[in-house]
Amino acid sequence: MAAKLMIFADAETSQHFHQMLSDEEFQIVSTTDDESQVLERITQTKPEIAIIASNQLGTTTRVAQQIYLLRPNVTPVVITKEYNYEVMQQVMQAGIHYILPFQADKEALVAQIKGIRSNEMSRLAALQHTASSNYKSRVITVCRSKGGVGATSMVINLATKLAQLKRRVAILDLDLEYGEVAYDMRLKPEKTIAELLEEQPTVNADNVRKYMATHTSGVSVLAAPDSPEFVENISSSQTEKIISVLRTYFDYIIIDTSIGFNSVNLSSFDLSSLVLFVTGMDLAALQRSKKGLSIVHSLIPSEKLKLVVAKEEIGRVKLKDVSKTLEYPVFSSIPYDQKVANEAVNQGRPAVMEAPSSKISEAYEILAGEIDSIGSEAVTSGEKEESQKKRGKKKGFFKR
Repeated sequence: MAAKLMIFADAETSQHFHQMLSDEEFQIVSTTDDESQVLERITQTKPEIAIIASNQLGTTTRVAQQIYLLRPNVTPVVITKEYNYEVMQQVMQAGIHYILPFQADKEALVAQIKGIRSNEMSRLAALQHTASSNYKSRVITVCRSKGGVGATSMVINLATKLAQLKRRVAILDLDLEYGEVAYDMRLKPEKTIAELLEEQPTVNADNVRKYMATHTSGVSVLAAPDSPEFVENISSSQTEKIISVLRTYFDYIIIDTSIGFNSVNLSSFDLSSLVLFVTGMDLAALQRSKKGLSIVHSLIPSEKLKLVVAKEEIGRVKLKDVSKTLEYPVFSSIPYDQKVANEAVNQGRPAVMEAPSSKISEAYEILAGEIDSIGSEAVTSGEKEESQKKRGKKKGFFKR
């Protein structure tokens, strides 16, 4: 069935788009340049996509925001001649995800609009799916203050265990300078997040999956760039779009971050359902972790932050002492087995697959089960809250 389009632009620009979008998969059902008529026209003609191409930025953002807030079943797409950072930032602040350059040729514009439609159809289908299921797509960010504490290993093994629970799992490697998830899993992706953002002006559910590699465990991976030089071209707003798109397909998106508090990491914290802060048990790791954990704790609510020990070694500091030193409860710990760890690295397989009967695998199974149950509880709680709202009851909220 042809996609129904509405065009908000002056007469000359509208005619331009009639010619550019003359495709059998599109049907232009309405055109207008009257801001006051937009919502009424949408009600009458029921378009799927509203193309907004006003020459006035203020008008563009007002119309786009009206559609975004008051007609949520219609996808606003802004097409602008001023395709620069300032304009994009202002439009995105109005809640609009799709911004295209006016200068695009016919073939590129048609492909982009088709991609947007496909993305939104997938998103709506996913929303219908999650509404009837007992868990929803969740974002889990794994962070640390020091290298070598086992954070990347935790990302890989936790993802594998969640996949074994029949969940659809993606790993997003946002350690953009030195990410090693793909290497540790012995994946050889042809393209990475750098190529995705360079080659795709609009990130949607269809094209992002083409840049992912799939492990034998069933876990899909969007790898970090091959070289650190690409990092400066990747912004937090771009990674936010990728996360949003991944949520339409996957039950869990597990993010491996770099050390520090750059804008990409901070954005990941904000978007996460759960943040796992990984620490080691040696003195140097604990000193660094105390500072880092304190900062993360100041940024996100306590119920969203979990402290985990990825390499619990007998003879080291006890878990209760780790908790006391860091002034935060330990949520989970993974025993360290050098033999299993070395064999897993040599074979390029997650430890939970290389040694499924090991204590490491058992610990990750427990952790995955707890995280999955938290997800189910969150959905149940959300459904109860929505029910109470409908009955007119007021709920409290956390203020950050």
